[in-house]
Amino acid sequence: MTEPPPALLLTRPRAQSERFAAAFRAVLGDGPRVVIAPLLRIVPRAPAVDLNGLAGIVLTSENGLLALDAGTVPAGLVAYCVGDRTAAAAEAAGVSAISAGGAVDDLIAMIRSAPPDRPLLHLRGAESRGDLGGALRAAGIELQSVVAYDQVPAELTAEAAALLVGTAPVVAPVFSPRSAALLSRPARNAVAPLHLAALSDAVAAAWDGPEPRSVTVAERPDAAAMLETLVTIYTGKSP
Repeated sequence: MTEPPPALLLTRPRAQSERFAAAFRAVLGDGPRVVIAPLLRIVPRAPAVDLNGLAGIVLTSENGLLALDAGTVPAGLVAYCVGDRTAAAAEAAGVSAISAGGAVDDLIAMIRSAPPDRPLLHLRGAESRGDLGGALRAAGIELQSVVAYDQVPAELTAEAAALLVGTAPVVAPVFSPRSAALLSRPARNAVAPLHLAALSDAVAAAWDGPEPRSVTVAERPDAAAMLETLVTIYTGKSP
């Protein structure tokens, strides 16, 4: 009897996990079991945001758009986005967008390469890593900051917990150091052979759970590269 393929465990917030699951199934079909068990909930804060006098907004996640009222976006406002998915979401919200096509360091380099002559506003989550503001201010670029949403930890679902204590292999993509750390905790008692797919070396380094059977780091820090990584894991072939 042919062994079933490893289950795919997705722990990003639900909207992102469902979108990624659809992309995964489009490439690999319905054979692998997909379990969505978000370890973070995105909760909008609805802050008061004044966009007047700004050169643009900075988005390190599409969730920053939760703070915007499309009817109050000034003409000419530019969204400086960490990646293509965030840029597409900004365009859909009626904001002209520029994508750095990668990680936060790429976003910093893009903004510093053509410094705006007015302030920027970072619409960010309550939990953030790195010093985006410091890096830009060092280049003489004014960056204001507003917390647009909270990332609230959630318990692993019973279905996902059962996966980890089963005997069938599990593939777990982790997209951020925080998500790697959050999954590490319930995985400490895991029995299942666990294969970790990390968006970057920094994400892999944040893993604090049991030793995985394998750790594969995506070639680029974006969802498309993560999907390519999973294709390699599931098929043994590069896409």
